[in-house]
Amino acid sequence: MLVTLGSNTSIAAGASQTFQYACSSVQSVFVRCDDDGTDARKGFLTIQIGNEVICNDISFEALSRISLVNGGGLSRTTDSYFKVDLGSHVLETLENLYITIRASVAMTAMDVSSIVNEGGVYEPLKYTNYTDSVFTDSNTLAIYAWADSTLENDTTAFTIRNQAYSATPQVQSGVLQSLCQVQGADGVTELAAKEIAIMAKNQVPLDTSINYSSTIIDGVVCISAMAKSPSKARASGAQGRAVLSSMTASERKAL
Repeated sequence: MLVTLGSNTSIAAGASQTFQYACSSVQSVFVRCDDDGTDARKGFLTIQIGNEVICNDISFEALSRISLVNGGGLSRTTDSYFKVDLGSHVLETLENLYITIRASVAMTAMDVSSIVNEGGVYEPLKYTNYTDSVFTDSNTLAIYAWADSTLENDTTAFTIRNQAYSATPQVQSGVLQSLCQVQGADGVTELAAKEIAIMAKNQVPLDTSINYSSTIIDGVVCISAMAKSPSKARASGAQGRAVLSSMTASERKAL
């Protein structure tokens, strides 16, 4: 179900605000900043399940462009909105969902909502932003390089190694892939798409090492599968069985 966590909220420069919700599972988070005064992309998002961080203070610039090149969202100075797809996290009894927005400049008209309690398959995802040029990420599914300026002409190599392959595509090729993903591009949208490069998407989660030399890239966001807790897996199964037992015969046939 869709729940509202924040509506038309203002956050002062240098301040942060946390939105909390008690739920049994969480699938996605939606954020919008309609800020005509400063820059709607200058916020930072942290998402926690209990004490575990699953989105580590990542810039709206990065998240809005990731959303943009996956079929939605907007990344402009006056409007920034995006979806963070978390797969499906199961929460234990004493855990809550915490969404914290940190504002590097004064931000107004902030809306925050989330899809929760949908049940389904227990497949938790994690978003991690790295600022080092050499690092290793665990159980990687997707890799996005981003910057606050165009990467379109960045021909430096971006080395990616895991158990399945070793590749050194140019950052420019990642931008080309991003541009091909954008729907209904106008001049401003196209410019935003040139500021993010889709460098890899793995079919299965693989421990991956990244090494790049670009001086333009501001960060690399990796989306990764998280290890599954046995207790949460059992809770997910119990939730699914509870839903099935409450369904009518015709509803079960429609599955």
